Amino acid sequence: MIFVSKTLASKILFSSFLLLSFSKLSSLPLCPEDHTEVWDDCFGSYLYDGGEMYSGDWKDNLYHGNGVFFYQNGDRYIGEWKKDIPDGKGTYTYKNGDVYVGDWENGKRHGEGSYAHKVSEWESDLYVGQFIDDKKEGVGLYTFTDGVRYYGSFQKDQMHGKGVFLYLDSTSVRVECEKDTCREVSNLSDTE
Repeated sequence: MIFVSKTLASKILFSSFLLLSFSKLSSLPLCPEDHTEVWDDCFGSYLYDGGEMYSGDWKDNLYHGNGVFFYQNGDRYIGEWKKDIPDGKGTYTYKNGDVYVGDWENGKRHGEGSYAHKVSEWESDLYVGQFIDDKKEGVGLYTFTDGVRYYGSFQKDQMHGKGVFLYLDSTSVRVECEKDTCREVSNLSDTE
């Protein structure tokens, strides 16, 4: 008799569901059942010894096209792959509850995207904007759990440069930020 953990069983069940769902979406033929054969221009699922699993498109024995990967630590990525690396549009769900949806380049968040950072069981901060090399970089909108929003420049994952804080009472304050420390420049209502 073989015993399978609940986690592994749910991964296998979810994988079977994905296999059936993706195979209807994929125009590729199913990969060979023999894993020693080259998987090229086909759709298939592979469960690794450590419990990690990939289900999706393959090219030259590499993840290439659309697919989902379940990591051993509980994270999961669903989206586009190029040569075994997330690249294109995709969603990464972290075990801690954080979620990134957006552009990927060479395995890193890069381009337009949104990142929900879980703060508590029912609350998350949300960033929507630009990413470069896995970090918030450029212009973005950050919404805190209390509803206060910051719209402005980011550099290396921090508020950096000109921006504005928007409050729930409809007031706003212009700020200049350096490494997440912001100082008021002038109140917007004073300049209008």
